[in-house]
Order: sequence, then structure tokens, then C-alpha cells
Amino acid sequence: MHDTPPGRPHGPEPDAVPDDALVGELRELMERAAAGLAPLPDLTQEAVRLGRLRRIRARLAVLGAVVGVLAVGGIGSVAFGGLGSAASQPVSPAVAPPSASRTSAVPSPAPSLTAPVPVASASEAAVRGARTAEALTRALGDLIGTVTPAGVDHFAGRLKGHIFPVTFQVMPGGGGLAECRDLPETATTCRTASLPDGSEVRVIVSGGTLWGGQSFSVSYRYAESTVNLTVTPDADAQVSPPVTVDQLVAAAGTKALLTEVRDQAKDRALDAAEAAEDSSGEASDSPSAPAETAPATAEPPTAEPSLADDPSGTDSTSETGGSSR
Repeated sequence: MHDTPPGRPHGPEPDAVPDDALVGELRELMERAAAGLAPLPDLTQEAVRLGRLRRIRARLAVLGAVVGVLAVGGIGSVAFGGLGSAASQPVSPAVAPPSASRTSAVPSPAPSLTAPVPVASASEAAVRGARTAEALTRALGDLIGTVTPAGVDHFAGRLKGHIFPVTFQVMPGGGGLAECRDLPETATTCRTASLPDGSEVRVIVSGGTLWGGQSFSVSYRYAESTVNLTVTPDADAQVSPPVTVDQLVAAAGTKALLTEVRDQAKDRALDAAEAAEDSSGEASDSPSAPAETAPATAEPPTAEPSLADDPSGTDSTSETGGSSR
């Protein structure tokens, strides 16, 4: 008799573990079989996302509960506080609502159609400011740099990191120039100069080191207006503007600045005329007398004779000239 089955003289026992070659073959067969299948979905990211959503929902629920408690507490305190304050105050007699029959029958005047529009006024002021800044840059750009608008009648020259405020005012009408005098307490000196056309100019220099720099100002009459041009120091750096008195007088007499003076005088005259027209229009639109708004009273019927009321009956003369029987 044989101890091993026929055909397997040296094979392993039936319950022996397969060798590495057989395991490799099985793994290769499984990989080939699964090669045409779609890859399994990665559940890690989805699980992380669901976990974050659950945590966010839990936090929102807790936050909503806290906010609800605070809101209820605040409403209750306000309500109880209002009741307490109302109870502590004396009871005032009730005031009857105004009667509807007392309402005036006169309609309120409609707003004037010629009233100035704020947006248009603001845009027009911006255009004027840009125009004036350009004229100042032409007159003073070599001294204080580019000039930009900084408010109504106020501008700023920027040069080498410094900002020099500039004031340029054109006031139509008015009288002569102010008296020129020195003020030692403020280190103010005044002298008289002339423009190229012979117009008199008041030149004022004020301030100094103790005041954070010097200010230069000129005043003169042109185009039936009083013109004031002032250049002040950089307050933060306490640096005086690089301008001399003669240079400021020469800038005031440049063609660009004198043209701007004429334009501003015309603009201000037009503004004054429009304001006067608006005020007169509003006065005419307002009701002048209550009789104009009172309902018209029906007039009695005209005295046309009727046959029923004619005392002469049929004895009256007809329009054709014949007489009745």
C-alpha cells in the first residue's frame, strides 16, 4: 500500500496552506476580473462633510436657543419697564382726535417746479471748483504745485509732500478794499501794490515761526467784484509756502486767474438772479386770498320771462313784430 494518493507522491497534505505562487495567481486573476469595473467611491470625504454639517447644525441650534432666550428677556424687561414707567406717571386726560370736518379745504401749494435740484447744484459746484483749481494751477503751479479742490472756495496745493491750503473768493459788488494797517501782536504786515492793469492790491503777510509758518494774502477789485487770494502754510509740517509777496501779486494778475474772476462773477450773478426768480415764483404759487379757493356760489337764474310767469299772458308782442289777439 502507498502512504500518498496516486499521482501526488510528494504533494502537500489536503489541509496544507497554499503556497505563495498559488496566492499570487489568485490575486492576479482577481485583479484581472476587477479591471473592467468602476473604482469604489471614496467615502472618507463624504463622511467628513456630513460630520461638519452635523456639528454646524448643532451649534446653530444652541445659538438660536440662546438668542431666543435673550430676545424674550429683553422684550420682557422693556414691557415691564414700560408698564412701570407708565404706572408711575400721572394719568393725563385723553385728547380727542382732530375732527375731520375741521380740515382746511384749501390745498397745500405744490412744490415749485423751479426749485433748485441738490444733485444738479452739487455737480455744478464740482465743475466750478475744478475750473478754478485749474486756473490756480496755471497761476501758482510753479510755486506750490498742482492745486486741487478742497471745498467751497477752498483748495490745496501739493508740492514735495507738503499741502498748502489756498483760499480763492470772488464776491460781486461790495465797496472798496479794507484799510491797510500792521498788527504787531499777530506779526501782520500790510502794504499796497498794483496789478499790471493798474488795479490796487492789498498785500498782507501774517504769522511766522511761532504761528507755524507765514500766510500770504492779496485782495483787489476786478470785474466789479472783490477778490481774495490767500496761501497758508502746511499746518502739520509747520512749513511756510514757498511764495513771496511779489510772486503772489504777479500770480493774481495772470490772465488765467483774471479770466476765472470774470467767470465766477458771471456765475454768481446768474445764481442771484435764479434765486430771486425762484422766490418770486414761490410767492406767486402760494394762495393769496381765501376767496380764490372758496367754492363758487351758484348765481340765481337769469331773468328770462316764461309764459307761466308773464303777467301779460298772451298779450305780449312776438319777436316777428306781430301782436297776439
